[in-house]
Amino acid sequence: MTPSYMNEQWFALLQSRTEGQQRTQVARQLGISPATLSQVLNGSGLYGEGKASTARVADKVIHTFGRYPCPHLTDEAAGEEQVVTAEQCRAYAHRAAPATPRDMKHWQACRQCSHKAASAPPLARAIQPRNKVIPIYTEAQ
Repeated sequence: MTPSYMNEQWFALLQSRTEGQQRTQVARQLGISPATLSQVLNGSGLYGEGKASTARVADKVIHTFGRYPCPHLTDEAAGEEQVVTAEQCRAYAHRAAPATPRDMKHWQACRQCSHKAASAPPLARAIQPRNKVIPIYTEAQ
């Protein structure tokens, strides 16, 4: 039986990005380990058993390889849908206010766009320190 996440759109996007590329390169782009990528793609390990959540991997895939229709650029192109990558969307929507009038108009449209939240840079995970091993010394008598 295949895990349910394998039917989701982000998984199809991940599969398409790994075709013809080394998995280690794709894992590096996503900021995950090659082992995690392989387990997710193969439906093995804790991911295949349903004991590990794919939410973090899915979030990274969408934020790294996703594509969004841009309402502002579509309006400028007289209604012909214009699609931008997640990186392009992020570059417009999450930058400081620009100086030129045309860029300002696009930036203001991005502030109201429904894709702004989806294209936000992934949140950094808090560093969780590992348990420290305290050496036990015995005094020689």
